[in-house]
Amino acid sequence: MPRFPERLRFRRWGKWIILGFVGFALLGTVSVEVTSRNDFCNSCHIMEPYYTSWSHGSHKNVDCVECHISPGVTNFVSAKLNGLGQVVDDVLNRTSTKPSASVNELSCLRGGCHTTETLEKRVLNNGVFKFDHSKHFNQKHLGVEITCGTCHSHVKGVEHFEVNTGVCINCHLVGSPTLVAGDASGKQMAEIHFRPRANGSAHGAEPPKVGEGEKVPPSSCTTCHDAPKGEISFRGQPFEHAKFLAFGATCESCHEGVTATPPPIDDGRCLQCHTFGIERSLGSHEMHKVHTTGHHKIECFSCHGAIRHGPGVQAASLETFDCNRCHVDQHAVQRRTYFNISEPPHGAQGPESNPISPMFVAHVDCTGCHTDERPMTAKPNSGAMVKVANPASCDRCHQAGLGERMIPLWQRSTRALYDEVEAQVRRAESEQRDPASLARARDLLELVKSDGSWGVHNPRYTQSILEQARQVISGGAK
Repeated sequence: MPRFPERLRFRRWGKWIILGFVGFALLGTVSVEVTSRNDFCNSCHIMEPYYTSWSHGSHKNVDCVECHISPGVTNFVSAKLNGLGQVVDDVLNRTSTKPSASVNELSCLRGGCHTTETLEKRVLNNGVFKFDHSKHFNQKHLGVEITCGTCHSHVKGVEHFEVNTGVCINCHLVGSPTLVAGDASGKQMAEIHFRPRANGSAHGAEPPKVGEGEKVPPSSCTTCHDAPKGEISFRGQPFEHAKFLAFGATCESCHEGVTATPPPIDDGRCLQCHTFGIERSLGSHEMHKVHTTGHHKIECFSCHGAIRHGPGVQAASLETFDCNRCHVDQHAVQRRTYFNISEPPHGAQGPESNPISPMFVAHVDCTGCHTDERPMTAKPNSGAMVKVANPASCDRCHQAGLGERMIPLWQRSTRALYDEVEAQVRRAESEQRDPASLARARDLLELVKSDGSWGVHNPRYTQSILEQARQVISGGAK
């Protein structure tokens, strides 16, 4: 049996332990109640625009926790623990300027809110856009699961969780990505390009299946719009869409270029929200899963940028007509020489086999050297100007006078080697050597001549091309 002093000490500490538990329970209850209030969400300054848009939106009578915390005790406890972690991050100054908040479709379908049955029967048509919920439920596109939060977002002005129609373009009018730089698995997100998708299906046709549970969203204009009814007047010109559609004309025959090319995705987009290095990034499919569902939902535009669509885009495309439609690869030879994207010379190996311009390594683009404007030689009276290189431009980065000294030296040595190899080719032609080798040598000489810089764009690469032509002639003598 415990002695009296020990029983007294136990009673004293037991009282404090009980009081501690009671106090912790009261503090926890009060904290849960306070942090579940709508005005608490506005206590952080970065939440002010989102709170304001909620207070003006169609869900202003719905508590924040009803949408942002999915039904279930586990989800509620997890959300509160995550909130506690955010408090710690805020104290340690580790918070981002963009909040990470998502709405799970389970919240939308909770009791007293929406139901799948009512939504599937809901077809919207406001005279500008039309939308059928039933065609989007349980669908996938490019690995992205279509949920309520895919289309509904908080980026449409002062409205909260409304549909930004720009998100429709991401699926319906933009083609599959092309990885320009990075490995084949898509681990590196640099230089991922998207292009507007051509209308490959008839109006209203069912899109083809592309995989289990996934199909290509239709790209026809009438999927989202109906053609204007009746006669309209555009800048004084009467026009009736029904007549041309009856003739079998497509919308694109007049409205080509109505969707602008999306900007490429680069690694810098990630660093707008994250502070870690891009080397920790996921592959494209895994990244889509993280950022389109779950606790880290973000807007499509945060990565993909705003994809412009409409008559304004078409007018802009006509004003800034794409020169590449007619002037294809106008500077392909110069790009090939400067960027050195060709294969190494035949039989060459090692890091020196395919010399890269040090200017390219230093990220100097064409405008770094081509600084002076002059009229085009072919059309001097047209008013068209072209920027030409100036040796003085080297002085902005290098020792004064370097360009004036080195450029003539590069060009003289390149021309001398070119004349020497060309003389060898002429002799080989007179001796009627291997025609294939002679043609290859002529192509290499033409590459150097067409570049026009005579070694300035990439001195070591130009020299390697001429040496390769010499080796081809020597091999053709056998």
